[in-house]
Amino acid sequence: MKTSSFGKYERIINKGTMNIIVFACVIIVIAILATGISSYIIVKNAMIEKLQKQDLVYILKSISAQIDDRIDRAKETSLILADNPEIIQWFQEGETDENFKKLFIKQMTDVAKTLNYTVFFTNRRTGHYWTNSNLLTDTMSKDNISDRWFYDTLASDRKITLNIDHNVVLNQTNLWINTLMGDPHDPAGVAGVGVDLQDISKEFGNYKIGNGSNLWLIDTTGKISISDDVEQSGGRLSEYLPAGIFTDILKNASNGESMKIVSYVGQNGRKDLVYQKLKSCNWILVFQINRSETLGLLNSIMVNTLVSVVIVLIFLILVFYTVSSKIANPYKKTLQLNLELENEIEERTTELREQNSKMTESIYYAKTIQESILPSSEVLQRILGSHFVLWRPRDLVGGDFYWLRETKIGWILVVGDCTGHGVPGALMTMAVNSILSNIVSKNEVISPTDMIKDLNHQLKDALNKEKGDYATDDGLDAAILSYENSGRLLFAGAKMNMYVASSGQMTVYEGHRNGIGYIKSIFNDGISDTIVSLRPGVRVYLTTDGYVDQNGGPHNYSFSKRRFRTNLLNTLDLPITKQGEWLENELTSYQGQEPQRDDITVLGIEF
Repeated sequence: MKTSSFGKYERIINKGTMNIIVFACVIIVIAILATGISSYIIVKNAMIEKLQKQDLVYILKSISAQIDDRIDRAKETSLILADNPEIIQWFQEGETDENFKKLFIKQMTDVAKTLNYTVFFTNRRTGHYWTNSNLLTDTMSKDNISDRWFYDTLASDRKITLNIDHNVVLNQTNLWINTLMGDPHDPAGVAGVGVDLQDISKEFGNYKIGNGSNLWLIDTTGKISISDDVEQSGGRLSEYLPAGIFTDILKNASNGESMKIVSYVGQNGRKDLVYQKLKSCNWILVFQINRSETLGLLNSIMVNTLVSVVIVLIFLILVFYTVSSKIANPYKKTLQLNLELENEIEERTTELREQNSKMTESIYYAKTIQESILPSSEVLQRILGSHFVLWRPRDLVGGDFYWLRETKIGWILVVGDCTGHGVPGALMTMAVNSILSNIVSKNEVISPTDMIKDLNHQLKDALNKEKGDYATDDGLDAAILSYENSGRLLFAGAKMNMYVASSGQMTVYEGHRNGIGYIKSIFNDGISDTIVSLRPGVRVYLTTDGYVDQNGGPHNYSFSKRRFRTNLLNTLDLPITKQGEWLENELTSYQGQEPQRDDITVLGIEF
């Protein structure tokens, strides 16, 4: 078959070789010229479109995400400090309790040191101004103009106000989050944090494209709060943009419009500008670039294209002349080589198919082994009673697991999420299962907290982390429940929470911030058992992050913990087994055609 095909190709090539060569030469010359011209036009249009729809948008989104994240974290910290009931009471009592004063100062300095914030408190009753650096720094006075911010904040009735302070002398830009303590209409004082935004100003410089690009963060009046050019900070955006563009930016941003791209002709040629209102506040991020600087590479493309066309034409003339003068046909050997390659490729394909089949069989066998170490539905029903389990590995096998052991006083349940997916994750689950069985066999009556500590130690030892082998850092997140037949439930978690539904209300018990088995995982302090008194009808849920992190929906967002909690509450009237089916169907519908992002495990129990 292959020999016959080769003879056919040989006859075709020998017939009219010169005519084909001449005709092909003319066609190629025309094609090369047309390709060169069209390529230049296409590349130019593509570069402009990419600049406007991708590069500018990416830069703006990257910077806005950094700023929004920093402001949101600062807001959360400020709210936690301002709504501390013990501090509010101490302020209202006139700061008379000296013992609490020590605790207050320690908490303030710890937060500042941990989060690298400047923390301050101002007492409405005493006027005392506390900071983490100088502690009792000042006493506020209505007669002091520099203290007006305090009294203006008290009178505003706004829970949170933001203010940017640019110090020209120190070349520093600080964001101050001022938060009313307690009731906004009758606050005990003002608390908040100060965040140094100087590093964001430096980060702006990393996104510059050429010398003519500019990045600005402005307030609703057009004042520049942060710029990649420090000298522009504190100035007005209207000094650098046409009046019409400046007015449109303030107007559209105030109306809540999303990101917008504008092109206009300035003093130095055409410019592209994109702006967007931040999600965390009313400030506006603006990025401007000279189009000529981004498209400067087109001149190089045009020159290179012309040179390439000339070189290719000369090369083709020489090649065709050589071929025609010698009346040779170099394609014969090519056809022979092609047939040989086809045979070799076919052999290699067969080998790869066989190897793939063996690997697939091995993975299916690993799936059978992993499923065999999970508690069966009969065991779960006998020990837990009314329950549901949603276990869906991303691949055939995965890093999620659930483990159950009956004890002489009740039972112990573990839900875990090991590092990795597929076969590596499955190997981790088997190692962890073995360690858990060893722990409980030696200490049948053991608290969840002690199990986490013991598991952390034994897993590190099993993975040689105590010996300084830092080539990898594997571990797991886990939640452990210990149920006592007396009706008491103990919980401890490592980066995994417990959800408890009772009387139509949902309570979330958070786990420790560290995972288990990682190099830096330490559980000496800061972890303890959470005790829940149960009564009939109470439901408890555990989930790995695969469920809430699954992307989908119309905007391709993560499912989210908030939607998960809401769905749990909205389906409490269903039997718990039906509730589990509903949760699985809801996730499948939300996921749509998107691939599964992570291993998924959700377990619910009704007492």
